Parts: sequence; structure tokens; C-alpha cells
Amino acid sequence: MNFIMKKSEWLTRTFPFGLAGGLLPFQLDRLEGTVARMEMKTKGLPDEILSNKLDMKWSVKENIAHLGEVDEVALKRIDEIVNQLPVMSPAVFGLKQDYNAWPVQKVIDFFYERRKMNIARYRLLADDELSRTSVHPRLKVTMTPVDLAFFDAEHDDHHLVRISEIISTLKK
Repeated sequence: MNFIMKKSEWLTRTFPFGLAGGLLPFQLDRLEGTVARMEMKTKGLPDEILSNKLDMKWSVKENIAHLGEVDEVALKRIDEIVNQLPVMSPAVFGLKQDYNAWPVQKVIDFFYERRKMNIARYRLLADDELSRTSVHPRLKVTMTPVDLAFFDAEHDDHHLVRISEIISTLKK
């Protein structure tokens, strides 16, 4: 994959929230598909590529692990929205441990176990819970569970693009 075009920076992006409840199945499908995309991108790659901190930023493994750690927060956020807490829990910006020491499949499994819990929680939501809201702490916008699922799918895409950039650069 060639990355000539400039991509939008995550922290400066804006998002269309206020999504209809009927869009949740589409967001869940995106969220469920992330693990397959991770596996496709990392299959057969040596650890020298997967653990390389290109430009002193997160490696492929660390990007994947970050999404797993974010899903721990997202699970809390789903319940915070359903319970209509004024503000959701803050985001995750650091890593809890050295995921580069792990085999890539263990990192993917770490992510996937957390993702499965989130998907299961979303599937338990009643229709009336889909319109409940809470404020995202960084964006300062009101979000529903559907908005959160959309936001997390966009976040997945951001890190999957970064993973592709790392791999593309290091395979040259």
C-alpha cells in the first residue's frame, strides 16, 4: 500500500454523531471485522517488522494492543452511556506493558477477547438504551451507544492505516 496522500490526524478529526439506532448493526459488523484485518495484515511477517517502533512511535503489535486496551475503556463507556453518566471515562493514551515481547497472535488474541466482550454488550442493549447519552471527555460531545460504536470503528481504521504504513515502510 502506497501512502502518498496526507491522512487526517486522529486528534484533529471531527465526527458526525447522532446516528440512528438502526445503524448499530453496521457498526458492530465493522468492529467484528477488525480482527480479520489485523490477521491479514500481520500474517507471515517477521517479528523485526511487527515489533519495530518506526519513527519512535508504536509498533504494529503496540497499535493492536492499544486497541485492546481501548476496548476495556469502551466496555465501561457503554455502561456509562446506558446509565446516563454526565461524562464518560477518559481515553487510553499509554500502554500498560511491553507488548513487543509477545508473539503477534497473543497480542491479537488479547485484542479479540476484549472486542468480543464489547460486541456482546452492545448486542444486549434494548432499543430504548440506544438513545441514551453521555459526554465524551475529549471531544466534549454527547454520544449514544451507536455513536460510540461508530467512533471506535473509526479509531480501529486509524490504527489499521498506521499498521499498513509501518509494514509498507519496513518491507521496502
